[in-house]
Formats: sequence, C-alpha cells, structure tokens
Amino acid sequence: MVKERVDVRVELELLDELDIIAQRNGQSRSAVIRDAIDSYVDKKKHDWNTTSIQVNIPTRLAGRLQKRVFNGDANNRDEAIGEAIKTWVVTHEQFHLHTKYELDAITAENMKNDKANAQHQDAGKQLARK
Repeated sequence: MVKERVDVRVELELLDELDIIAQRNGQSRSAVIRDAIDSYVDKKKHDWNTTSIQVNIPTRLAGRLQKRVFNGDANNRDEAIGEAIKTWVVTHEQFHLHTKYELDAITAENMKNDKANAQHQDAGKQLARK
C-alpha cells in the first residue's frame, strides 16, 4: 500500500498522551495516528447514510445500560441502547394501544359522574330554596 506523508500540528499535551498510548500498545506514534484516522474515517463514512439522534438520558439509566454491557447482556453500549429503545417502544406501544383507551374511558366516565353529581347538587339547592 502506497503511503503519503502528512504533517499535522498538535498540542504538546495531546502528543504526550498519544505517545503514552503508543508505548502501552507497543506501536509507533505513526501507527497509532493511522489507526485513529482509519477509525475516524470509517465512522464518518458510515454516518453519511444514517441519521444520527442525540438523546440526553438520566445518569441512572446510563448506569443500567452500562451494567447490561458488564453483565454480558449486551455486547457493547450501542447494543444495550438498542435493547433499551426496543423495550421503550414496546412499553409505549402497549400503553397507546390498550391502556390509554382504558384510561380515557375511565376519565370520561368519571367526568360524566362528576357532571351528574353537580346537577344533583344544583337540583337539591333549588329544592331547598323553595
């Protein structure tokens, strides 16, 4: 594979961290930079045909997702998030297909009863005035 030389300027602190990573992995600085560029390009290339959604989730939920990964219930964070979203969708689907209509019916019945009670009270007050 033909390689081309590229010069890049970076902050000294970033370069120090890069050297530490290279040393820990037994790689050269150039190899680590090539790996980083390869990962970045691969990620960006896949993002071109996808829609990204950014969601802020409570710390408690993020902890539960991470626990699923640690327990082996999911292979990585993305899979854990995918499973969480599926669960969320099923729960909300059940609510909107079943529970919501039951709650709407109960609410309508209660409002009807409240209206009937108010009419009885008004009728009672009118009788008391006579």
